[in-house]
Amino acid sequence: MDNAGSTSRAMSADRACTEITLPQASSAQTPPAARNDGIEGNAEVVSTPQPPRADMRFDTLEEAQRHYLAFARRRGFGIRYNYRKKSEVTSEYIRAAMVCHKVGHQAKEKEDTQKPKPVVPERMKCTNIRTDCPARMALKVRDGSWLVTEFCDDHNHPLLKKWSLTGFLRSHKDIPEEDQDFIKILHSVNMETSRMMQVMATLYELVEGVPYTPKDMANFRSKLRAENKYTDMQDTIAYFEDLKSRDKDFYYRYKLDDEDRVQYLFWVDSAARKAYKNYNDCISFDATYMTNKYKMPFAPFIGINNHGQSIQLGCGFLKNELSENYIWLFELFLIAMDGVAPVNIITDQDGAMRAGIEKMFPNTTHRNCRWHIVDKATKEIGPFVAKIPGLWEEMNDYINCSLTSHEFEIRWNLMIQTFNVQNHEKIAALYQKRSSWVPAYFMQKFYPFLQTTQRREGFNAVLKKYISPANSVIEFVLQYVDIQAKIMKVEKKEEADSSLLTARSWCWHPIEQQMEKLYTKNIHTRFQYEMSYIMSYNIRQAMVQLGACQMPLAYVLRRWTWSAD
Repeated sequence: MDNAGSTSRAMSADRACTEITLPQASSAQTPPAARNDGIEGNAEVVSTPQPPRADMRFDTLEEAQRHYLAFARRRGFGIRYNYRKKSEVTSEYIRAAMVCHKVGHQAKEKEDTQKPKPVVPERMKCTNIRTDCPARMALKVRDGSWLVTEFCDDHNHPLLKKWSLTGFLRSHKDIPEEDQDFIKILHSVNMETSRMMQVMATLYELVEGVPYTPKDMANFRSKLRAENKYTDMQDTIAYFEDLKSRDKDFYYRYKLDDEDRVQYLFWVDSAARKAYKNYNDCISFDATYMTNKYKMPFAPFIGINNHGQSIQLGCGFLKNELSENYIWLFELFLIAMDGVAPVNIITDQDGAMRAGIEKMFPNTTHRNCRWHIVDKATKEIGPFVAKIPGLWEEMNDYINCSLTSHEFEIRWNLMIQTFNVQNHEKIAALYQKRSSWVPAYFMQKFYPFLQTTQRREGFNAVLKKYISPANSVIEFVLQYVDIQAKIMKVEKKEEADSSLLTARSWCWHPIEQQMEKLYTKNIHTRFQYEMSYIMSYNIRQAMVQLGACQMPLAYVLRRWTWSAD
């Protein structure tokens, strides 16, 4: 009984020495303050775990490994299993031996005379030279526990003297289970590996205290991503089905190819479908890459709510940017939105996308992003135009200040003749596309606060904070749902501000006070800016004389008002 009691106390002491918790690491990971026993560097003072001995017992093999790991790290060497033998009857381990990482002989590389020499010289690599070190600990099962039958701590090579250096040995770079759980949380919000290491260094109080490297963490994250490598789409569809069980108006569709690989995927939730009924008058749409590991283009539909904010109205993944793929996506968009096509849509200059829009949204006004067209034109004709004084100024004036399409065409043709650039192909091509991007052709169309796809690009910028190109589809979808929740919260905040806050009056004109009661806060602020601009022409007295004290409701768009929803 006395031997059993002393053994139990020894085992309890061993477990106390090797237990790992977060954020306070154990002695196996971060050394507590203790005596300075002459080890190099006074700052690296650690306590020594009890050395294994021939009569020591452990409840499990894993417990024995943890104890030997703690001892090996304190001594300055790494360990590995030399062998583990299973019982032929129970198929459980009954014998094992752990040895120094320097055990064994260095393998000699055989020169392959048949293999041609590489054109590019091979990089010189450092290797871990094995010295046939005799250090080892052997164990076997006896009376239900693991008994140390042999222990040798003689080494024929130098040991590491600094605690911080032992953390780079392979056996000591394992990520503790508690850390793994926390890293999974950080991984789920798409935090960068470098930022994760900063967080862990804060928890461990020192960078040197983290028992693994950024490379180890990156490898662990790669392992997490590989877990759903072969079940990615099954997990995505299962998640969609779960959403549909909780949201009856959630809609999704997908299409597989001949090898059961996803070609197209589209989804939209009930909140977006409801919002589209009120805000289908202007949609920004485009496809973007680098959002998932399959390099499938991501195609979001972006609208504008009554607060002037960008909102998500559905999105999809496409195999590639061909017209038939866009036709499939737009067809499903129409089905999800009860057959209501967008009144106006703005996109980048893409032929396949235009063909899909013309087929599925024939009555929709399609406008191309002016910024992209002008930017491309600047690169193509900029050097030529710069050589002709006044041409670039005239061109910009006609593009930006023409009020009608007829006025633009007359002024453009006059400019062509004046500067004698009739035969320039790029300028002629720019003019031929005029009806798809010049503002004068859209004066009677509704494109609020934008002439470019900046809202879609702004959404992409937000998306890149949450998504990385290494994400799977299910990881992307989960982050997309989080973004949607964030957008809804911001919208609720705007509604609260409009309800609780009172805008500062600019001129106390009756129209200003009337609009404050009708418009949402953001839109009323924009209205005040426009009104102050108009009043700068000293027309206030004229408005009073004419009795212009109320804005006719015919000029107030309901979609900007409180009652838009």
